[in-house]
Amino acid sequence: MSLIDRVSSKQGGKRPAGPKRLAPAPVKKGAILDDIEAWEAEAQGDAKPGETQADMSALMDRFAPAQSDTSSAVLSKATKKQRKAQAAAAAAAADAPEAAVAEPEAKPVKKAKPARVAEPKAEPNTRKSREFSFDHERLRKFGFITPKERRSRISEEFRLVKRRLMQRMSLSAKNKENKSKSDRQHVIVVTSARPSEGKSFVAMNLALSIIFDEGLNVLLVDGDVARPSMSKILGLRNDLPGLTDLLLDDESELQDVLLREHEHPLSYLAAGAVVASATDLFGGEAMHTLVTDLAERYSDRIIIFDAPPLLASTEPVALAEHAGQVVLVVDAERTSRSAVDSALDLLESDQNVNLVLNKTTVRNRTEQFGSYYEAYNQVAP
Repeated sequence: MSLIDRVSSKQGGKRPAGPKRLAPAPVKKGAILDDIEAWEAEAQGDAKPGETQADMSALMDRFAPAQSDTSSAVLSKATKKQRKAQAAAAAAAADAPEAAVAEPEAKPVKKAKPARVAEPKAEPNTRKSREFSFDHERLRKFGFITPKERRSRISEEFRLVKRRLMQRMSLSAKNKENKSKSDRQHVIVVTSARPSEGKSFVAMNLALSIIFDEGLNVLLVDGDVARPSMSKILGLRNDLPGLTDLLLDDESELQDVLLREHEHPLSYLAAGAVVASATDLFGGEAMHTLVTDLAERYSDRIIIFDAPPLLASTEPVALAEHAGQVVLVVDAERTSRSAVDSALDLLESDQNVNLVLNKTTVRNRTEQFGSYYEAYNQVAP
């Protein structure tokens, strides 16, 4: 895998000269989602009946409003007090004269008044985002970077890609002072020309490489509404609330749909509810306000969008307008040059676009990172 900067069309269509192709990413010929679904189907056959469904239901229960339990508790306490007061009033009315019956009726109302049921409404201001945890074995199985395997072929390849992208970012404290509001080099859209070229694989590994190596905060957004894959890769439900819910509902807040990894500085925003076309949403004022707020409020956070393929939807074009850098993933063995040119033509000419060659093959294995690090890792410490 290698990264090549975009070359202007004025160069007469010459193939861009870039770094030597490195080893192929460990991805099977099929799409990564097909491999994951096949593995999950096999795993569910060995699991106890209802075990997987119970885990999924428990995860969705975490998305219930934080104030629901507290409100129920307060309401139950108030109800018990009212019932005791009513029982006492009924007992007094049975022994007292009729003229005195009206007097105890005012007391239960007076006693129930101090019950403050509305107080839990202040909790959303202090409510934090929900958490999830990486399944490291799941990531390793499907070729993703894990913190335990720091010296591997895939880790070194993405260090090259990551380093080239981060060189354009202004993340240091010194650069933040002179940073213009329009500078969004830390907002990256990852897309491809056609489906199944490995864009989601690249987007996920890019995020993992940044948080494991650099320790920087990363916000990973699944922007492929029609065919979301990030939740599947992470082992989460595919119907989680996310980006589209945030854009469609004016009352929803980011902490209501944002997930945070328990141990690492990664936040995840799912695709959200399926819509007929998200192009208008991504190009609308709500999206502009959201990305502007995220980019300026957290200037030390790298935001990565996993976008749909350029030749399959108009949505990535709208997403690219909010980003400072675009990563175009190309299947080096299957994608034609004309398809790459057609995809690049859909983007603005002044956009910072980078090509990542995925699934490359090298005949001489002595030139690969993999041959060195596979031998290196076998040496006893």
